[in-house]
Amino acid sequence: MDAVPPSRRTWVMRIRRFAEVAWAQHGPTRYFSVIATPFMVGLFVPDWWWALCAAGAVIGVVVDIRTQAAFARLAEHVEELDEADIEAAVQNYLLAIAAVTAAYVVPYMLLAFSPQPGPVIGLLFCAGAALICATLHVMTPTMVFYTIPTVILGLVLNASDLTIGLNKIIVGGMAGLVGINAIMAARAGARSFGDLIGARQRAEEAAEELEARVRERTAQLAIATKRAQAANRAKSMFLANMSHELRTPLNAVIGYAEIIEEDLESGDTKQSAEDLSRIRNAAGHLLTMINEVLDLSRIEAGKLELRPTEFDLPVLLRSSLDTVRPTASKHRSVCQLNVARSIGQVRLDETRVRQCLLNLLSNAAKFTQGGVIALDARPCRIGAAAGVAISVKDTGPGIAEDQLARLFQPFVQADATHTRQHDGAGLGLVITRRLARAMGGDVQASSRLGQGSTFTLYLPLRMEGENVAVAA
Repeated sequence: MDAVPPSRRTWVMRIRRFAEVAWAQHGPTRYFSVIATPFMVGLFVPDWWWALCAAGAVIGVVVDIRTQAAFARLAEHVEELDEADIEAAVQNYLLAIAAVTAAYVVPYMLLAFSPQPGPVIGLLFCAGAALICATLHVMTPTMVFYTIPTVILGLVLNASDLTIGLNKIIVGGMAGLVGINAIMAARAGARSFGDLIGARQRAEEAAEELEARVRERTAQLAIATKRAQAANRAKSMFLANMSHELRTPLNAVIGYAEIIEEDLESGDTKQSAEDLSRIRNAAGHLLTMINEVLDLSRIEAGKLELRPTEFDLPVLLRSSLDTVRPTASKHRSVCQLNVARSIGQVRLDETRVRQCLLNLLSNAAKFTQGGVIALDARPCRIGAAAGVAISVKDTGPGIAEDQLARLFQPFVQADATHTRQHDGAGLGLVITRRLARAMGGDVQASSRLGQGSTFTLYLPLRMEGENVAVAA
């Protein structure tokens, strides 16, 4: 018996291993042996001894095949059983396998009482049966003790019948040792059958673990490949959109500059001031997009530094909202400001906070038509530190849920068509989140189609240090 009861996993492995060894490897050879040997008995042994061997072969093969089918079902559904049910099933199959062995071996054990060469045939058959039984211990060591006694008895009886007197005892004992040595040799150098089973199972577990790791790494590689391909497509689309976005204001600068040049040559400069204003606006827009690209490149390279200083946050909020108010008014939208009274001085990078606010407010102003843009500031906690939550709410068209998760990915735009329609490189939200996290905060977004969007900028009240590098 096993010193330590095997675990459920161990039982599962033993059952599957036994199903593989007992029938896939030994089955055909076993069936051929038990069917062919009665014919040899009929040819060489007088009387009806062959009929006894044939009857044992028929009974043994029938029980063997039925046991194989039942065991195959057990191996197929073993994962669905608990440990107690598995052990009970194994115990039943041990009895069935012992019955199969007895049906095969008992007729040849009885050949010890037949005329020659019956005992010789019985001895050889029992020796072969001992070798087969010695390999069946892969499910449990007790299986050997269920199957080997009949085989050993057959060896002893048939061997002792080959001689007379004291030699019967000596030869019978030697035959018994043959069976015992077969069992010992099957242990393959292990101290016990339990050790041998444990070694095989550890090897199988290691192989299963290796296969699982290979499958996991393959799956990870497939995911990484898909992400790399998606990132590559996103960058290609981003560059295509950027080329359009950059050419548009640049063409405006060149076009209006040519118009002013023609006006100066003709002396008609009535529209020159208006054309210069268009040039300035187009150049400012172009500069904004270039700055966004450069900011992102510096952030990803870890070369963008934050310089925290003391400033009045409500004043910054008010001036930022005033900056986008003309755009909102152009789209017939109303701007609202709500700041909690407890919010006052903060120590952050004022320039970068303004940049974050303008990115959020500009998006709201561009995409909201005839609606409301509300800028709210309230106290909050960021971990253990005091902070401020600045929300930019709009009543615009909203963002689909699948697009919402992509907003903060570099080179990925929620809607390339909207971005081109309203201008912009599509990097504002990416930069805003990177800057917010560098200052110890974050940016979160929520939205529903047709009901507007809310972007909340979380910032601590104070940053530590003088110059802080922004990591990618």
